[in-house]
Amino acid sequence: MQKISKILALSFAALLVLSAAAVSEKRPHEGKIVRLDPDSKMMTVAGEKNDEWTLYWTETTKLKDVTVPELKVGDSIHFDYAEKDGKMWLTELRRTHRAKS
Repeated sequence: MQKISKILALSFAALLVLSAAAVSEKRPHEGKIVRLDPDSKMMTVAGEKNDEWTLYWTETTKLKDVTVPELKVGDSIHFDYAEKDGKMWLTELRRTHRAKS
């Protein structure tokens, strides 16, 4: 009986870890724009942990309180994305801080 209890406890712990990982994958990300190519509808964003994302946008991307022409390298952004065809597609973007001039 103790063996079954231990197995159930370990299974529950594993489920919690996997659930937390799944939730963190869906959470929005933040970073600074390091490259911006409006013609290709692509930008590269650097995160706090030396991570970098190449993001693409479409006409359906929700831009909150900013337009693409207003975005600049150095701007801090908060964003959500969806992966499709091996690319990260922006679903929502909000500028949190403007780059210093």
